[in-house]
Amino acid sequence: MSDTSGWAAPGSDPSDQRGPAGPPPGPPPPPYGPAGAPPPQSGPPPPQWGPPPQWGPAPQSAPAAQWGPQPQQQQWGQQQWGPPPVPKPGVIPLRPLGVGEVLDGAITYIRSNPVVTLGLSAVVITITQLIQVPITILALGQLSTIASPTAGIEQLAGALSSTLGAALIGGFITFIAITVLSGLLVVVLSQAVLGRRMSLGEAWAATRSRVLGLIGLSLLSSVVLVAVLLTGVVPIVLTAAADAPGGVVVLVGLVTMLGAFAAAAYIGVSWSMITPAYVLEGIPAMATFRRSHRLVRTQWWRIFGILLLGGVLTAVVSGILTFPFSLLGVGLSGSAPGADPFAGPSVLTTIIGAVGTIVASTVTAPFSAGITGLLYFDQRIRREAFDLELALAAQFPAVPPAPPQW
Repeated sequence: MSDTSGWAAPGSDPSDQRGPAGPPPGPPPPPYGPAGAPPPQSGPPPPQWGPPPQWGPAPQSAPAAQWGPQPQQQQWGQQQWGPPPVPKPGVIPLRPLGVGEVLDGAITYIRSNPVVTLGLSAVVITITQLIQVPITILALGQLSTIASPTAGIEQLAGALSSTLGAALIGGFITFIAITVLSGLLVVVLSQAVLGRRMSLGEAWAATRSRVLGLIGLSLLSSVVLVAVLLTGVVPIVLTAAADAPGGVVVLVGLVTMLGAFAAAAYIGVSWSMITPAYVLEGIPAMATFRRSHRLVRTQWWRIFGILLLGGVLTAVVSGILTFPFSLLGVGLSGSAPGADPFAGPSVLTTIIGAVGTIVASTVTAPFSAGITGLLYFDQRIRREAFDLELALAAQFPAVPPAPPQW
């Protein structure tokens, strides 16, 4: 039995249905050729979709710059997003300083402007010695009376008082000269930090209005330190006056002197920045003590260590420079036949020693002032972000050249 109902697609017209009496089916389409050619009268071949793209690591034949990590892009990223370089317009980088950078900066600012630093120190120290040497020679003449067997008590007392007075006058002159010199050198250093140079006239013009106040501050601080040291001597005198045993006097003296030295060291380090603070910031004189203590108090031990190291280096350099002059003076004194220790050869020794002092102080005075000034800048950078102000000041020169009034 044949099925006469046929088959129709759902939704098609029944009239389109072909029954069994319809035309016979045509011949089957020819198969593809051996090469897989498309049948005749057919459209373009369907697109040949290959394997999906490989998104993983690049094959061996692909260059590394095209597939995978980009080394060049990493370098670009480091240059673009890494930490910016620390600016260094002058002798120090504008960031917190290490011990080596403080010492190196104290030497570098001398080398960057030797005419002002060494020349100014040589002028000031020479003037000081020209005043002090005659006073010392006069004191030696007074001391020659002590060696005389016919000298009386009054002559000895007069000679001692004259010698003591001459020593005090010479010390006071040296103190004033070193104080003024330190203020001038701090001003030169403040410009060296910004990458600028100053002449002698510019340094004096920027400092002269603060000279008297600076001398007063230095005198006051010195008097306070001497008074603190004397407080360690008073208990010893009182204990000895009370006829205490020798062991008790020694023990009391040891304890009180150690305490006095510790107190003097603490005050001295706390006030070590009064010179740069007063000269550069333009604050009132008495406020300088509080300002210096505020800068130092959080890092007292570190500043004490750096100042102590700088003092040791200064003493070593000074000893090396003065040793040839001292040796020459001793040789000339010893070579004089029948030389009186208080006569002419001692005068010659004094003059030679003064020359050695000029040479040594010319080198060591700028170095000491540089250490103190750089510690001042370092503490302000650490506590007050002062590096930003320094970087800004370095871009806009002061007119006329003067230390920035921070």
